[in-house]
Amino acid sequence: MLLPDRLNQRIAEAIKLQIDHERDRADTTSVVWRERCEVVRVVMFSDTERSVFISHISQRRGSAAARAMQSQAETLRTDAIFFLARKTS
Repeated sequence: MLLPDRLNQRIAEAIKLQIDHERDRADTTSVVWRERCEVVRVVMFSDTERSVFISHISQRRGSAAARAMQSQAETLRTDAIFFLARKTS
């Protein structure tokens, strides 16, 4: 089993590859793209940093925005984990 820091690094690398691929097809000037990039940034945070950031989002934008961001970040992270699992097998 990978150490947590190494796993987090591999997850971040997988997400960076995915976002680079998406960038080629996306309108990078759109609000949707900026929101996607913000979620990607959140995914790269440690668990503690992610929790603090989501808390700030809740205070600034409301709990619904915070829940949506947290859900998107969790989905992106889970997708990256499944990608890595398929890649290594």
